[in-house]
Amino acid sequence: MYKESFCKVLLSSGAEIFKAKVADNFFLKLKGIMFKKNFTYSALIFKDSNWMHSFFCFVNFHIVFLDKNFNVLRVFYDVKPNRILPPVWKAKYAIEYFDDSIKFEINQKLKVEFNETRN
Repeated sequence: MYKESFCKVLLSSGAEIFKAKVADNFFLKLKGIMFKKNFTYSALIFKDSNWMHSFFCFVNFHIVFLDKNFNVLRVFYDVKPNRILPPVWKAKYAIEYFDDSIKFEINQKLKVEFNETRN
């Protein structure tokens, strides 16, 4: 059976922002949040991703692009369905999330702990 991977996304101070489901294989990255209205997770993190679209997404979401050191490169708030976002060339990670109260600043340092799994 496939084990879902999760990670913690934290501020550099160590305060947890949210737990994110990890899209770490081709099929999870391909599907993302498409074709869903309800989610069992508060965020989805994509490894090796510098570009996103919102085709076939039924909800608005926010997306933050991070470099290899987890520094915020670019943030898009309230991404609506059927949009194409411009590529963020130096991005290594992209995090899609839904909480309107979470805001990021460019060059803000985050921590990501990739280590949680569950069936």
